[in-house]
Amino acid sequence: MGILVGALRGGARRASLARCRRYAFTFSPENFRDPNLPSGLRVIDVPAAKATDETLAEVGACLIHGPDERTVANKNFEIVRWPQPGWRPLDPQTGDEAGTTEGHFDVHWQADYFFGHNLAIATENNYYLDGIGCPPEQARRELPSAGDGTHILLWMSDYHPDGAQLFWPCTEPPAPFTVCLGAARFGDDIRPTDMRAFTVPAGKGVYLAPGTWHNGIYLRPEHCPARFLTRQGKVHARVSCSWADEFGVLLRVPLGE
Repeated sequence: MGILVGALRGGARRASLARCRRYAFTFSPENFRDPNLPSGLRVIDVPAAKATDETLAEVGACLIHGPDERTVANKNFEIVRWPQPGWRPLDPQTGDEAGTTEGHFDVHWQADYFFGHNLAIATENNYYLDGIGCPPEQARRELPSAGDGTHILLWMSDYHPDGAQLFWPCTEPPAPFTVCLGAARFGDDIRPTDMRAFTVPAGKGVYLAPGTWHNGIYLRPEHCPARFLTRQGKVHARVSCSWADEFGVLLRVPLGE
């Protein structure tokens, strides 16, 4: 049995390495804004649930009831100690002292294209195509939209190894929003079927633990444009997966009312 388990794990590692060698989508600022998605991508429906502390727990997230509920000052905003490049350990109380950065996270629909703009981070790589309202071969950049506004197709997801992230609605009145999350335990071997969608009730926010796979936040067209507060680790390390490039699929996520 031990030999069999070892062989299976070895096979999984080899498959993961093969994927890594085969797929090399670069998440540059240009590619993130316009990834040139091909036609004919297979669509996978993501299981969806109402966001509660119980449902979110399985993916390393929870609801928040105010923007200052999770902060470094309160000692409940997680920052990961890193890096540790060799065998010598980090000295105590080092490697996690950069703290957090925060600012606005703006989202809007442009016909069938949904964009996010993270103003909390000081980089050019902070403006994203976060999803589309219909398959890319049908999507329009000008109104009228080809999609019906009830769901979004996601072509990528990412995680932050250096710290947590939260989103809190700023637009009044607040509207329900949707997040698509995958548990940190999947690491770099995440697969499309590992992702779950959650509708966050109006007036609530969401906190994501370090390593939780996610994208931005999604709303129906009638609730956009919208603005959120985001708080995250100041280092802002980001590891991304292109579902379209690596697996040839798009994730279909239903949008809350």
